[in-house]
Amino acid sequence: MVSRIAPTARLSDLLAYNEKKVAQHKAKLIHVGNFLQDKDKLSYDEKLHRFQHLNELNSRSTIKMFHATLNFDPADHLPDEKLAAIADRYMEGLQMQQQPYLVYRHDDAAHPHVHIVTSLIRPDGTRINTHYMAIRLSEPTRKAIETEFGLLPNKRPRQVKQPNIEELQKIVPGSGIPVTQSMDQIIGIINRDYTFSSLQEYNAILRCCNVTVETGGHWSKTRQHHGLYYVALDEQGNKISPPVMASQLASRPTYARLEKKFQQPSAQLSDNLTSIRQRIDWALFQQPDTLRELVIGLRGDDIEVIIPPRKGGNPQDHIYVDHETKTAVAGQALGKVYTSEAINRTFSQGRGRVPGRAHGKVPTLADNQVGLEGTEFNTRVPQVLSAILSHGGRDSGDQQQDQHLGHRYKR
Repeated sequence: MVSRIAPTARLSDLLAYNEKKVAQHKAKLIHVGNFLQDKDKLSYDEKLHRFQHLNELNSRSTIKMFHATLNFDPADHLPDEKLAAIADRYMEGLQMQQQPYLVYRHDDAAHPHVHIVTSLIRPDGTRINTHYMAIRLSEPTRKAIETEFGLLPNKRPRQVKQPNIEELQKIVPGSGIPVTQSMDQIIGIINRDYTFSSLQEYNAILRCCNVTVETGGHWSKTRQHHGLYYVALDEQGNKISPPVMASQLASRPTYARLEKKFQQPSAQLSDNLTSIRQRIDWALFQQPDTLRELVIGLRGDDIEVIIPPRKGGNPQDHIYVDHETKTAVAGQALGKVYTSEAINRTFSQGRGRVPGRAHGKVPTLADNQVGLEGTEFNTRVPQVLSAILSHGGRDSGDQQQDQHLGHRYKR
């Protein structure tokens, strides 16, 4: 079982997201807690007003709603009654069993999973503390539920002898650690833990750690012999080390080895892509006012958006790097609605108060790539879009309330 929690400010969006899935026959309300009516007799307005009544008791907090997902192994055969019992036990473990809550079973993925919707405001007007809730309450409860209900355990790899990517810092100039040593360790872990199906996707992951891989010029011997070399970068994508051939690194990340990985996708790839789509859908469902808000929202959910170098003078489709499922995937591979073109169209057609629309121009992913010309960002390497958008300004993610929910990828 895998659990994920996410406090949020928008009650109507959260409720509408799940109810829309029900209307599309992709979900079902299977259980309610602490509502006076039976689940089959609850109207949308009654659900909404129940939470609104609690939220109005606290005028200070902005983050008043709570959304949790519980994901199970496909081999776990779980009827609705058992899923409801697991949800009750989970809410008890979070010390939220007295709150009103709704439990939806979603059928839009290959594995069984439920969504839990509740309010963070108690009947006395105080707000439930979500500070490090994932570590303090959610994770111990998840382990207890696996034992008590006989569920298959969380299959995410736990490396003991070697550091995980979450424990690894980016390459930082002047840190005192030899650049080649840091680069070799980063490359080894990425090749071991991450899923990717092309050199572009592989390079997008490397860029998150200030590394890039290159094949040399069109007529170079390196490219003619399918060679690769790696270079360390600074935050702007400028090269800070001499090129190191793949064959000279201990992890030997040669093109021949990478090609084998391209042709052997992870067994969990389908579930990983579904998870990425769901989180992008959720970020878009929040109706971000700007591209920056969307990118920062995805980053808060462990997804970075990477802009590849321009090819032939034209921007390429962006790549999503998900540090939770450890998967990199191009927007086109996820589906047409996740491409750069579709994301640009979302903002150009009007989604909230986008700065610049009144002047006839809406910022897009392509604009940010083209806009790198003449800046300190290097246009010849992949770029992390969140770094570009927040360059020179404060990351709004720092301003969120009680959002330290658990271990995050270090940046």
